[in-house]
Amino acid sequence: MSLIDLPQTKWGGGTGRQVILKGDFAKIEQAVTEAFEFTRGPGLEYVDSATLRVNATADCKARVMMCGFPSPLARGHWVDGGLSDGRYRENAAPVSLNLATVAHLWGAEKPDQWYAVYALAGATDAIFSLKAMPVIRVASQDGQVVTLRNNANGANIGYGFTVNELAEAGLLILSGASRGLLRAITANNADNGTGGTITYGGAALTLAQGDWGLVLPATNFRYLGMGFNDASGNLAPFYQEAGLTTYRSPRQLCSGAINGYTLMDLGLVAPPTAYRLEGYAAAAAGYDVKLAVSYDGSTPALVVHGSPPAADFQGERGAIPYRPMIGTIGTAPEEEAVSSYLPGPHGGNMDIAYCQDWRWVAGTVGG
Repeated sequence: MSLIDLPQTKWGGGTGRQVILKGDFAKIEQAVTEAFEFTRGPGLEYVDSATLRVNATADCKARVMMCGFPSPLARGHWVDGGLSDGRYRENAAPVSLNLATVAHLWGAEKPDQWYAVYALAGATDAIFSLKAMPVIRVASQDGQVVTLRNNANGANIGYGFTVNELAEAGLLILSGASRGLLRAITANNADNGTGGTITYGGAALTLAQGDWGLVLPATNFRYLGMGFNDASGNLAPFYQEAGLTTYRSPRQLCSGAINGYTLMDLGLVAPPTAYRLEGYAAAAAGYDVKLAVSYDGSTPALVVHGSPPAADFQGERGAIPYRPMIGTIGTAPEEEAVSSYLPGPHGGNMDIAYCQDWRWVAGTVGG
């Protein structure tokens, strides 16, 4: 592996000439091709109500490029505020994060709280560890001192940070008028009740109650995902695949008769990093279905108004019939490798709908 070798230490020493060797070019070329393997970080695994992990073995290593946090403005882009070196680390054994372990999170564990899970590594570390950072909300701002609000947006909160342990870290705003702006943190208090504050430097931000933010740590880091610590202090079960996190237990927003629209903050339902929220709404006979979803609390992004159903809603029960079919099948051509994304003489993405019920296909493809 060559990305782990770049930039080479010899380029950083002294000001004189350095000999460029054949091996230097080989490392660069290997690094270019290797970089395509790092479009995603390793997946997080739910272990139990307090623990998650990144799995790895000596043969299937977990590798992480320390590229920071996903940009809240441009999907596929990353921001690190100059805090991370951009190099990768690799683990040959599982690494776990336990919210009950003091060293595994910043501050004290809080219920009804979203936690960003970071992979961390020091400048000379070859492996990474995991640590959880609480996602914050804004209660108010006085000058450049931000008073913190809980994730439910129901009361102020303190996280019990060590005094000024966040100094030199970055405060990235995830929503509101200053979304996408980053400021250096200069101080924080140690309040563990309802008076937590963070102070930042630079130009003043435009913040309002309920705005979301996240602290980017002052070390080499990469965001791996989000975990939710529920009202009982238990991690919500989830599974993560290809960068998509799905929570196993759906959350009920409301039930019963509602007269008109009722404003609900979805802060405990979906994290501020979410791009999509899936759910359903239903009504009993004689009642309308009404739903309006907004990303900023005022502008409706989705409005649903369904007429009263003729009978009470009943979910479909029992087994759901399905017919498996062949989506992609193919053979490797003799001349060169070819993508199976599109169909061709080699096979590929063919969607053979008439081949169902576990029938076998015999013969050759592209004959």
